[in-house]
Amino acid sequence: MADTGDGRRFLLVYLNTGNGHRAQAEVLQEAFHDYSPETKVELLCGFDHKNRSAHILLEKGYGVACNYIHGSWPLIYDLGKFHFFQTIVRHTVRLHTQGYLTKMLEEKKITDVVSFHFVMSPVIKDAIRSICKKTGRDIRLTVLTTDPFTGPSAWFYLSNLDYLVASPQFRDFALRCGVPQSHVQVVPFLLNKKFSKPATKEEISFLRNKFGYRQDRRVVLLAGGGEGLPGALKIVNQCVLHKAAFSVAVVCGRNKGLYRSLELVKKVAPWLDLHIYGFVDCMDSLVKLSDLVVSKAGTSTVMEIACQQKPVIISNYIYGQEKGNLEFVKDNGIGCFIRHSAAIYARINRIFASEESYEEAASKCKGLVIDTDVAKIVRYLMEDRKTK
Repeated sequence: MADTGDGRRFLLVYLNTGNGHRAQAEVLQEAFHDYSPETKVELLCGFDHKNRSAHILLEKGYGVACNYIHGSWPLIYDLGKFHFFQTIVRHTVRLHTQGYLTKMLEEKKITDVVSFHFVMSPVIKDAIRSICKKTGRDIRLTVLTTDPFTGPSAWFYLSNLDYLVASPQFRDFALRCGVPQSHVQVVPFLLNKKFSKPATKEEISFLRNKFGYRQDRRVVLLAGGGEGLPGALKIVNQCVLHKAAFSVAVVCGRNKGLYRSLELVKKVAPWLDLHIYGFVDCMDSLVKLSDLVVSKAGTSTVMEIACQQKPVIISNYIYGQEKGNLEFVKDNGIGCFIRHSAAIYARINRIFASEESYEEAASKCKGLVIDTDVAKIVRYLMEDRKTK
């Protein structure tokens, strides 16, 4: 821990399009507290709670486009590659948010802003410019990209900002988008420290007792973010059909329909050791006590599973931005991509068939090294203002 607070006030700005943006902002806030407790760090959703239109169109709309309207997100994503479309979004969002952001920056006496969403970065820049013209006070803006490998070019809409990216691959993409090399820094991935070390056998045993799992069975976890895993019910039905000899845990998130359907399954198939959860704050425990995870290719989820050295089956991914996460899983041999529920069940059953088959699946996970030293990012943000 270093007492380096010098009157700096950081504002970490995110949007609730999925859970990853806020989750990574919270990790950075905690890292600031550990490294420099004197430094003031606050989180802020870029949309005022009164700004219902923005919440509906950009936050709720994102979830609907990704999970429920087939083909809509690929269309939006591909349109987002064009600079004119990005400019339209910038001006539309600015109409509803610039005044709010300017007010927050002034009231909180912010000296540094970290943007966790590409939609907010240009608007924050406009708000900072307005404050600078009025008061002469400069505010540092850094963009931290929450997509580690692939993502929309909208991240790099403004080439003159400072960007923090989680991989050389995404750094190279930034350069192709016109960002100067001096404005892009590769940093560790923002991962909650709960996941930083693989669970020991003793910890796994303790967690299984705590959450009511049998010690003599393998456990598969089905999890897919705030809306639950698409197709989770079909996978559970396969487990019922084949009278699975392993335990099944399902995180439904906000998907109440999935939760109710699984409760019915549990009643009609009591032989299946099925554990059902809604929106949880114990995801780290569930990943640790499991032997294998079936998930969509969300950034935080993939990295959390990888750091816990659990084999993973990716059943779904968001077009474009999560493709790199899927390739990371496949290229490092820590999992595979299977869409259909029957094939997913067959792969789970094959991996759980014997101790040897499981160890073979898990062996590559144990050799993977991921840099999660978040303090490096804090040091960069604290020192960069003084040196650049």
